[in-house]
This record gives sequence, structure tokens and C-alpha cells, in this order.
Amino acid sequence: MIDAVQSAAGGMAAAQARFTEAAVQVARMRAGPSGTGQATDTGKATGTDLPAAARIELSQAARKIAASRAGFAADAAAARVADDATRRLLDVRA
Repeated sequence: MIDAVQSAAGGMAAAQARFTEAAVQVARMRAGPSGTGQATDTGKATGTDLPAAARIELSQAARKIAASRAGFAADAAAARVADDATRRLLDVRA
């Protein structure tokens, strides 16, 4: 059972890393090419009207965020089940 908990913890860490990567990607899109979110040379603020390519990237990032959330939840459920099974096993032996 310990292996199941370790595996679930590893999966949760991987899901967290994927979430962080996607969140950073979204933050960079909002910041724009200059990285500041400030107005460009044309006077138009970056990040206010995303071009089609950026909207696609944003959709992909949102999908990654949702998938990492679901993966984290699944691994957390697996850890709970393994923990419960370990507790029951210890109760039977006691």
C-alpha cells in the first residue's frame, strides 16, 4: 500500500507541475511580448484583444489546467483509497 501512496504523491506532484506550467503560459500571454502588459508603440495595451493564435494558445492552456486538476483529483482519490486500505489492514491485524 505504501507504493500506491508514493505513486499517487508522484502523480500529484506531476499534476502540480503541469498546472504551474500552464498558469505561467497564461500569465505570459496576459503580459504580452514586452512582459509588462503596458501599452506598445502603437499605443494599444497588450493583452486586451488577443489575436486568433493567442486565443488558441489560451484554449490549450485552459485545457491543460483542467486536465492537471482532474489528474490531481484522481491521484488524491487513489491516495485516500490506499490509506483507507492500509488502515483496515492494520485494524484486522490488531
